[in-house]
Amino acid sequence: MKIARETVRLEEPLGLTSGNVLPQVDLAFETYGTLSPDRDNAVLLLHGLTADQHAAGPPWHQGGRAGWWSQAIGPGLAIDTDRFFVICPNVIGSFGGSTGPMSPDPTTGRPYGMRFPVITIADMVAAQRQLLNQIGITRLYAVIGGCMGGFQALEWMSKYPDQVESSVLISATARTSTHNTALWSVLRAALTSDPAWNRGDYYDGPPPNAGLGLLAMTGALFWMSRDTLQSKFGLRTIEDRPLRYTLEPEFAIEEFLARVHHNASAGNLDANALIYLTRAIDYFDLSREYGSVAAALGRFTSPLLLVSYSADWRYPPQEMDEIRVALAPRAVPVRHEVLNSAIGHGAFLYDFASLEPLLADFLKNRSQPIHGGDGRST
Repeated sequence: MKIARETVRLEEPLGLTSGNVLPQVDLAFETYGTLSPDRDNAVLLLHGLTADQHAAGPPWHQGGRAGWWSQAIGPGLAIDTDRFFVICPNVIGSFGGSTGPMSPDPTTGRPYGMRFPVITIADMVAAQRQLLNQIGITRLYAVIGGCMGGFQALEWMSKYPDQVESSVLISATARTSTHNTALWSVLRAALTSDPAWNRGDYYDGPPPNAGLGLLAMTGALFWMSRDTLQSKFGLRTIEDRPLRYTLEPEFAIEEFLARVHHNASAGNLDANALIYLTRAIDYFDLSREYGSVAAALGRFTSPLLLVSYSADWRYPPQEMDEIRVALAPRAVPVRHEVLNSAIGHGAFLYDFASLEPLLADFLKNRSQPIHGGDGRST
C-alpha cells in the first residue's frame, strides 16, 4: 500500500464561524493508495477527538503508534486501497501538524496558546475543502467519519452535498447533547486545574501532564460501558493478590486507569488542542443554522450508511436515527444499523469485526438498493 504524509499551506486565509480569520493555515494529511486518472476514487476519512491523520500503517517514528484504523484501510480490507485513494486530514486546532494552538502566531512568532481563535466543526470542513481544491479533488467517492469525524461528515453533507457521492457516519449524532457538553466541561477543568497549564503558555516549559492524565482516566470511562468494565475487570485485585486493606491501588481497574494516566502524559496529546476541539464539539448542532436537521440535509441525496452501537450512551442509536427520519420523506437511500458491542462508543475502533462487512459492502455496492438490517432502514 502506497502511503504518503504531506503538509499543505492553504492559499487563502480561513474565515471562521466566530468572525475571526486565520491568516495562515497549514493542513497536515496522509494518503493511502493511488488516485485514479479520472480522480473519482477519493475517500475522505475524518478522524475523532484524540486521533490524527495517521489512520493506517506502522508507526512513523521511534516510539510512535500504528494507524488508528489500520484494520480497516489497506489492500483487500473494508476501505480497499487497491480501489480507493484515502485522504485523512488532520483537523485545524488539533495536534498532528495542522494549524492549532501549538502553531506560531504569524504576528508574534510565538505559539498561539489560548490566543488561538475558537473554531467549529464547520471551520474544520471549510479548511478541508480548500485543501481538496488545491490538490485537485472536487468529487468524493465517500466521506467517512466516526465520533467527531462523523460531525465533520455531516457538515460535508450539509454544506457541500454536490461533492459527496456517499457517506458513512459512525457513533455520531446531528448535535451534541447537554450531557456531552457537561462531560467536556469537566475534562477541560481537569486540564486547566494543572498548575503547569499556565493559562495555555506551557510550550517552553513542562506540559500539564497531570491534567492530561486525569483527562485520559476520565475519558476512558466515556469510551467503555458499565458492562465492559465489569466483564474486563470486575472487582479483581491487582495480580489476584489477597486484599491488603490499603489506600494504595488495590484493584485491577485502578491499575488500568493508572496506566492510562501514564500513557496520556507520555503521548502526543496537547492540552490546549483538546480544549479547543471539545469546545468545537460543544458548538455542533446541525439544525442551528437551518432550523431543522431535515432542512440542513435538504440538498443531500446520495447513499448514506449510519452505524450506531446499542451500548453507546454518549451518542445513542435513537439520536442517530433522527438523521434517517429527516431524510426518509425524500426517499434518500439511507440505512441505519445498530450493532451490539459491550465496548460502546469506541467499538468502531476496538471491536471492528461487526462493522467490517457493513462498511465493505456499502463501499462496494452503494449504488444498489439498500435494505433493512435493524428494521429501521429504508
